Amino acid sequence: MEIVKHLAGTIGERWAGRRGAAEAAAYLYSRFASLPLEVEQQDFPFLGWEIDQEPRLEILEPEPFEAAVALMEYSGSTPPKGIEGQLRTAGIAKIVPGFLEWPRYEVINSKGEVEAYLIVHVGLAGWEAPPIPLMNPRPFYPYPMAIMAEADHRRIQRWIEQRKPIRVRFRCRGHAATFRGRNVVATLPGRSEQSVVFCAHLDSAYKSPGANNNAGGVQALYDLALTMSKESSHRLTYRFLACDACEWGFLGSRFFLQNAEDRGYMENILAGINIDTVASGDSFFFLAWPDSMHRRAERVVDQLDLRKAFKQVKYLDRLAGSDHYSFIEAGISAAEILFWPCEVYKLPEDDMNHVNETLIRRSVEIAAALVKTFEEESK
Repeated sequence: MEIVKHLAGTIGERWAGRRGAAEAAAYLYSRFASLPLEVEQQDFPFLGWEIDQEPRLEILEPEPFEAAVALMEYSGSTPPKGIEGQLRTAGIAKIVPGFLEWPRYEVINSKGEVEAYLIVHVGLAGWEAPPIPLMNPRPFYPYPMAIMAEADHRRIQRWIEQRKPIRVRFRCRGHAATFRGRNVVATLPGRSEQSVVFCAHLDSAYKSPGANNNAGGVQALYDLALTMSKESSHRLTYRFLACDACEWGFLGSRFFLQNAEDRGYMENILAGINIDTVASGDSFFFLAWPDSMHRRAERVVDQLDLRKAFKQVKYLDRLAGSDHYSFIEAGISAAEILFWPCEVYKLPEDDMNHVNETLIRRSVEIAAALVKTFEEESK
């Protein structure tokens, strides 16, 4: 567990574009370079977002209290002292369309104009969801925004049902800024130029050491590369991508694919397999798209008898949420290995105390089984 310990413990927060993420990329480059692999670092500029003031939500009426909120990257800014207005429901925010679709509120000024939005974090699998930092799902509309706790949402809903007017004061401030991301790509050449890409994001959420999200996934990526590099030969070429800026709209994996297209080898990529959040949880969410990848996933679940290892195995289809989606957008078969629930997901408490080494090894086993399905078909 040296990788996850160093990333989450020694380095800590690895918000993309900042020093921690750069240190993580340099460390991973050296670790992959110690293996018999071809290693490169891909640097890329990206338009990110800088915090000027942390978000704050005060409920003024009907019962004064301060609600718990978390920042939303690429959101707009209020005046320094915030804005006051009426809070009312405003439909659904499609964070991950078809999967994570959460209630939304709007803050209305005295002229009836929308000044800001608040999105409720609704937890999966019964998780009492706290506010966590997320990216504005539509960054080209930079309203002032923040993420709200599920418990506060239920309290507000009771007031709405009682027809009580709700007045709030909301503040958040940030601005767009250019940063630099860093991918690390390790290649295990095969006898064919056709390739499969395994990826895991090296960056973390704001203020989080990111042991689960996603140092554990990077540990699994490295362990898989170590195991495969010791094998005699492979028909296919395999790339192990530790990508940056997942928390900023999967920019690292998108850049990797753009670079692959520019260099003329994207057409040889058979699949992208993402490992994200695999250090805790008793349920296995196996995203697999299209049907051909779904059939591979079913074979792996049966071969490894994973229904006995997890409380549930649930298949997901063409959904966003992490770096697998960059491959889907490019028309490339994709899969994601995800274990849930993770009660410290994107929080400052996501440290080594919440890492299950057995689960990380399990994710490596699943990824290796997927490799075999490709090797067998290529013979």
